[in-house]
Amino acid sequence: MIATTPALLVSPTGEVEELLLDSRHANQLRCIGFYVEDPRAHQLGRRAVVHAGRGAESVNNVARQAWMSITGGSQPPLLRGPVVITGATNHAGDLTPLPKFTAEAIQRAAGLLSGATTVGFKVSAVQHRGGRNYQCDAYAIKRSKNTGRWAFAVLDGIGDGPQVRHFARRFAPLIAREAAQHGSPLRALAAARVQARNELRWEFDPRTDPSAVAVVAVADHRSPLIHVAWCGDARAYRLAPIGISQLLTHDHNYAQDLRRRGRTPGPYDRNFITSCLMNGDIGTATTERGHTRRLLLCTDGAYAPLEERGQDVGGILDLADDAKDAAALVVDDAITASADESSDNATALVVDIAQA
Repeated sequence: MIATTPALLVSPTGEVEELLLDSRHANQLRCIGFYVEDPRAHQLGRRAVVHAGRGAESVNNVARQAWMSITGGSQPPLLRGPVVITGATNHAGDLTPLPKFTAEAIQRAAGLLSGATTVGFKVSAVQHRGGRNYQCDAYAIKRSKNTGRWAFAVLDGIGDGPQVRHFARRFAPLIAREAAQHGSPLRALAAARVQARNELRWEFDPRTDPSAVAVVAVADHRSPLIHVAWCGDARAYRLAPIGISQLLTHDHNYAQDLRRRGRTPGPYDRNFITSCLMNGDIGTATTERGHTRRLLLCTDGAYAPLEERGQDVGGILDLADDAKDAAALVVDDAITASADESSDNATALVVDIAQA
């Protein structure tokens, strides 16, 4: 089980991105190397490590300010370009999740130096690999430094293999960044589709080429609406302040097509999707921010086992104390509900929205 934010990617521009590292040391270092060229570890106190490159990029003042805040003013090393900040290593040599107080100090440093407006969001994500060989779900959280706009993306890779995992992990942050920059989750998914298909020269073969389903939400403190877009069977739920939950999306799969035609789907019809990141419909929805207490973005591995056993996903959102508790409850209950069969990857990303 991997919960909340194991690591943070801090860019010199002030953007702070939540990262999910693999559990094994070699995979953790490989993931860090994807973002930081030739990383070198710098011990930050007893509970954190800064992984910085050795290039000649611009000085990372956000990371330096965070370092001084955490250590009480000690002079940091010269940190250039993007850095990844993780928890310290444990007795097995694996990097531990970033401590909460350290993550908060980094976010404060980014807010002070970027000048962006702080908004009332508390975000948590929980994932479980289930019975699969690979974790092919991915999520990303992005904030626009200039506008304070937030974007949240959850992707579910189609299949179970290293190429699918790489595809989902690569496109999740790209989609979230585009959505945060322009404020349109629909545009973000469409742009990702164009990029992915251009890389394949528009010759997508669903039998061999990796793809994913996705759900994206954008929240802006200047707008009364939260915008949602999706393709496939990844879902978004909202919880109203009075405790009533609502499904904001409708699945793009064969089961939904049968229901729309007044027919009863079979037990496996939901597994045949009719839209994905590479082709098919992209749905959109909006919900009022003032009437939304909590937002859930999730993959079918999180909601389908609960639905099949008559459990209410929205009811779980209402029972939880906070975003972290809500995300953990959804995934834990889903994995428990599918214990008798091979469980799917499960991801739940929960956003708690402060009411004015």
